[in-house]
Amino acid sequence: MTKPQKNFALAIVALLLFIVGMALWGPSEAPPTQSPLVKLTSKNFSDFESAFDAAADSPRLVLLLSPT
Repeated sequence: MTKPQKNFALAIVALLLFIVGMALWGPSEAPPTQSPLVKLTSKNFSDFESAFDAAADSPRLVLLLSPT
């Protein structure tokens, strides 16, 4: 492995560690101008659908993360 490849690999590892750290120890509250955070379950999924459909005039993003 050349030095630039090692530096790139180290940067990727550092970025992944940063992302994991923010996910585990980062802020867990929504900003005051945003709706409070909720945990998505099968019981409240219809609330998610309603909120998602209500914002049809603005960009929306659904990000699914899995530990496996």
